[in-house]
Amino acid sequence: MKKLLSLSGAIILATALHASDANIEKRLEMLEGKVEKLSAENNVLTEELTSLESEKWYQSVDVSKSQSGMGAAASKVYYSQNPLSIGGYGEVYYTNPSNKDAYTDVYRFIPYIGYKFSDNIILNTEIEFEHGGDKVLIEFLYLDFILNKYANIRVGQQLVPVGLINLRHEPTLFPTVLRPETETYVIPSTWNELGVTLYGETETFAYQFGIINALNFDSEETRSGALKWIKNARRGSKEKIAAREAAFTGRIDYTGIEGLKTGVSLYYGDGTNVKGADIDGTSMFLYDLHASYKQHAFGVNLLWTEATLSGAGKIGGSAAKKAEGFYANASYNIFSILGKPTLQMPLFYQYENYNPVKESVDGTNTFQDITSHTFGLNYFPHEQVVFKAEYQVKDDKNIQDDTIKTASLSFGFIF
Repeated sequence: MKKLLSLSGAIILATALHASDANIEKRLEMLEGKVEKLSAENNVLTEELTSLESEKWYQSVDVSKSQSGMGAAASKVYYSQNPLSIGGYGEVYYTNPSNKDAYTDVYRFIPYIGYKFSDNIILNTEIEFEHGGDKVLIEFLYLDFILNKYANIRVGQQLVPVGLINLRHEPTLFPTVLRPETETYVIPSTWNELGVTLYGETETFAYQFGIINALNFDSEETRSGALKWIKNARRGSKEKIAAREAAFTGRIDYTGIEGLKTGVSLYYGDGTNVKGADIDGTSMFLYDLHASYKQHAFGVNLLWTEATLSGAGKIGGSAAKKAEGFYANASYNIFSILGKPTLQMPLFYQYENYNPVKESVDGTNTFQDITSHTFGLNYFPHEQVVFKAEYQVKDDKNIQDDTIKTASLSFGFIF
């Protein structure tokens, strides 16, 4: 009997132990499942933290954003989550004109460095390296005091708010390999001066009004009516540049229709600004009428400008006194025809007519009008990268070979 009881007890114990092992295995499986789930959740959390940490140190460009009309990369510091912002742009081109040998140029590499002291006090800078580093300068260096949407104050070296290109000169923002010559020789882009500007916007208008360091036309280029008599009048950020005279600049744009920006900008100031004695009784008035429209696959830019130097006779008997220019650029994204509107390959045509010395004091040293037709194609493999190809026919009767045919290639980027 005792043996039977012992045997029964052993069987019960074995059964209990087996059941216990099964329960333990089941619980272990459940625990392993929970561990795997926690591990997966931890990996997701780690990736999110890594992404946030990366975002903390680096802000990508949002091409849809612009601060006070500037390009997306130049505006980066304003929406960066990190106080320190680093951006920039670059452009390299090859060109083969019919009147001289083909050449290449590592044209520009531009770092933007910005810093937010607070949400209301922002430093923004642009350092320019041109022609492979042959020329280095500070394009802008200013402090913005952000008050509200309607009124803000900018103090320092800054872009002059005139024309279509000067504020938006990043290579992804215009279709030609080089900027329109009207906005090089009449409006002297890239144009930057020391000053103070008030700017803001409403639901339908954007404005900028400022006091800046004046241009200087007391030069041999003005007296002889040279091509760059306006361009080289810029004071810029050179060492201890003369700042005897101030000038007024202003801009107002209508933005009440989606995709459309149209308006007027102007500059008015004394005609001379040099160390020593200025020439009294001279003044420069420069203005432009501009419009840009972008909707779906179609885009167009239009600009007319005129510059008049009053009192030019006091600078020289044959001095330049008037310049004017016009261009129209239309583009259409051919990928939209193929049913792929998110891809960007715009075809464009640009007509330009300008005269850098339309009038002079005594009628000598004037230029004949320069006219060009430019056909081209842009390809955007990424919204921040562009490849450009164009063919230009320029009629310039001011040189021996009055018709110049030029084929050009380039690439540009913003970051």
